[in-house]
Amino acid sequence: MSHQTIIVVGAGAAALSFAASIPPSYEVVVMTKASVKDSNSTLAQGGIASAVLPRDSWSLHADDTLYAGCGHNQIEAVHDAIKDGQRLVDELILQHFPFDTDESGKLSLGKEGAHSVNRILHAGGDATGQELIRHLIGRLGPHVVLKEYETAADLWIEDGRCCGVWTKDSRGKTFLRKADFVVLAAGGCGNLFQINTNNRSVTSDAISLAYRAGAELADLEFVQFHPTLLVKDGRAHGLVSEAVRGEGAVLIDENGQRVMEGIHSLLDLAPRDVVSRAIHQKLACGSSVFLDISRISDFKSRFPTISSLCEKAGISIEEGRIPVSPGMHFLMGGVSVNKWGETAVPNLFVIGEAACTGFHGANRLASNSLLECIVFGRRAAERIQACQKPEPVRGQSPQPENVTYSVPLTDVKDIQKQMTDYAAIVRTEDELTKVKEWLERMPVQIVNVKEITIEQLELAHLWQTAKQMTASALLRTESRGGHYRSDCPAPDDKNWHGKQIVHTKGGIKIRQNEGIVKYAAVHT
Repeated sequence: MSHQTIIVVGAGAAALSFAASIPPSYEVVVMTKASVKDSNSTLAQGGIASAVLPRDSWSLHADDTLYAGCGHNQIEAVHDAIKDGQRLVDELILQHFPFDTDESGKLSLGKEGAHSVNRILHAGGDATGQELIRHLIGRLGPHVVLKEYETAADLWIEDGRCCGVWTKDSRGKTFLRKADFVVLAAGGCGNLFQINTNNRSVTSDAISLAYRAGAELADLEFVQFHPTLLVKDGRAHGLVSEAVRGEGAVLIDENGQRVMEGIHSLLDLAPRDVVSRAIHQKLACGSSVFLDISRISDFKSRFPTISSLCEKAGISIEEGRIPVSPGMHFLMGGVSVNKWGETAVPNLFVIGEAACTGFHGANRLASNSLLECIVFGRRAAERIQACQKPEPVRGQSPQPENVTYSVPLTDVKDIQKQMTDYAAIVRTEDELTKVKEWLERMPVQIVNVKEITIEQLELAHLWQTAKQMTASALLRTESRGGHYRSDCPAPDDKNWHGKQIVHTKGGIKIRQNEGIVKYAAVHT
C-alpha cells in the first residue's frame, strides 16, 4: 500500500506540531519560503498559557479568554482548546521541554494582560517560541522532509478538492507537488502595516491561497495591535513582551505620569486593545511613551532577548526606560475552519494564525497563540489519520501558464502606508472608504504562476487581504476588541452580537454564528 502524502505550507509552531504528530505511514513535506527560523513562532517571547497552579483551572483560563475576546468567541471552541491545551502542555513537561523553573525546581509562571492568575509557562526567559520550534523539530521522524526556500504559489483544486500545491524554488523554477492533503500554516498578515511584530515572511499567503481555492474567510476586521514594540526614531526594533509588564514594568509618558491610570481597572495589564489605544492617544497628542522597567531587578537574566534588542537599538537598560509604540501583532480572523482545522474545501486544512477557529473572538488573550498552535496542529493530524485516502485525481494536471494572478501595480510600502494611516488602531468610515477606494482603483497586470516572482506573489496576497479587511471594517459599524471605530465607539450587541462578516468567492455575507455567546465578566 502506497504512503499517503501531506504538504504543509509554513514551518512555525502549528506546522511543526502537526508534522510531529503524524505517524511514519505518511509522507510529509513541510515547506517554507524562507528558513525554518523565519516564522512568527520563533519570535514569540511570552510563553504558553495553561492552568498549572492549584488555585487556577481550565474554566478560569476560559473566562479570561472570553473576557479578552469581547463577546465574540465561540464558547465550545474556547472550552475545548483550553482543555486540550492543558493536556498537551502536560505532555511537553513529560517530554522535558525546558520550561523555566525557580530555585526550588517549581515552574516559573508569568502573568500577562487580562489574565487573572499567573499561568504563563516560559522558556529561555523570553525565548519560548524559539525553544518550542527547536523541540518540535527534534520530534520529527524521517518521514518528514523540511524544504526551506520553497514558496507555495497556488493550490491545485481538481474534482472539487485540494490535490496539491504549485511551488517555486529559490531559483524561481515552478513545479506541481501532488498531495492527498494540504495543510496551510503560514501565519497571518502583519506586513500589511508599517510597524508590526511579524517576521518579514508573513505576508498573508495562507489566507489568500485558501480564499483563491474556495475557502471562506471570517473576522478579518479584528486586528490586534501589540501595545509595546521597541520603537526608536520611527523604526520598530522588535517586540517588548507583555510579560515585562507582568513582572512589574509600567507605562509612563515623558513626564513620568502613568499612562493607564484611570483608563482600566487592570491598569498596565488591561486587554491589549485597551492599552494600545491609550498609547496611540498619547502619541497622537505629541507625547512619548516609555516602559519604566526600573522595578525589575533581574531584567537582563529574565529577559535576555529584549535586553539584546535594546542593546542593538542603543537603548540603555540601566536608565530604566524603553521607548514603545503599538504595532500590528496578530489577526484574530482568517480562514474559517472547524475544530479540526478543516475548511470548506475538501482535503484542505488551515491551522495557526491563518485560521479563524472562534477561539480568540475579537481580541486574543496573551500567550494563547502558541497554545492554539499545538492544539490545532495535533487535532488536524488526528483528523487526517481518520480520513480515507482520497481517490486518484481524474484527468491531466493543469499547466502553470493557465494559473494566473492579478498583481497590483504598486509597492508593498504604499499598501502598508495606506493601511497604517487609515485602517489601523482607530478607524472611521471616511478613512476606511478612502483606503478601500484606493485599493480598488489599483491598476493590475495579469501574471501566470510560471512567470510570477516571489515579490509579486506577496504583493498580490497582501493587496487581496487589505481589500477584504477594509471592506469588513467598513461593514462592522460598532467597536469590539481589535476593531475600533471612533465614529461608533461602543459595542452594538443588538445589531452585531454573534454576527460574522464572511468573504466567499461569491462575495461578502453577514452570518449569524450560534456558537458565539454573550460574555460580560468583570475582572476584579
